[in-house]
Amino acid sequence: MENKQIDKKIRRFERKYIERKNNAYLFKNFLVTKRFYKKYDKRLVNSLYFDDLNFSSFKDNVDGNTRRIKARIRWYNESPDFVNLEIKNKNGFLGWKDTIRLKNIYNIEETLRNYPNSQLENNLKKIFKKNVFPVIKTKYLREYYEYGHGSIRATIDTQLEFFSIRTNFKINYDKEIMEFKYPASHDQLFRDHIIPKNNFRFQKFSKYVVGLNLLSRNLLV
Repeated sequence: MENKQIDKKIRRFERKYIERKNNAYLFKNFLVTKRFYKKYDKRLVNSLYFDDLNFSSFKDNVDGNTRRIKARIRWYNESPDFVNLEIKNKNGFLGWKDTIRLKNIYNIEETLRNYPNSQLENNLKKIFKKNVFPVIKTKYLREYYEYGHGSIRATIDTQLEFFSIRTNFKINYDKEIMEFKYPASHDQLFRDHIIPKNNFRFQKFSKYVVGLNLLSRNLLV
């Protein structure tokens, strides 16, 4: 499997806001009033999350550890034209990710079956200095917006589903998420022009943590 690094370590803030299902129109109306515009067509986002036997990535997030790392592979729509390995890093409120294009992955189920002793497993072991394994999969519909000349990006996620890798059981989530992403240098712009009259409450939110909690509660992982 040949890998290719495809983006840089840009430190950025990620601000997330949650609404009940079927209320995404509130997010869209808000973005219009703030002069955000649609950037791309909506698409399905699929993510497969990895962790070690002690669920260290999960625990680091729940415990609020300042420095933490999380691994996932991501692809879009129903079949993967390409698959990215994303290593998400967090230091305080700032985060960044390393993205690596994974070649010769065309079937996710087959990749999971062949994961033990595969090049993907070896790559993740080198990064984490320990063995990690696939835990849960997420799928959702994402819409993309931008502000100004792309200085602030916004996404709206709906139809969120969580899947257990071990049992393949699916849980539908009853919330919708709006997220803003922007570099640290634009934090004042965000606070001055986006946040002041915002009726939405910023919340800490991790799809991996929420999904694993829901599936574990039902003894499905």
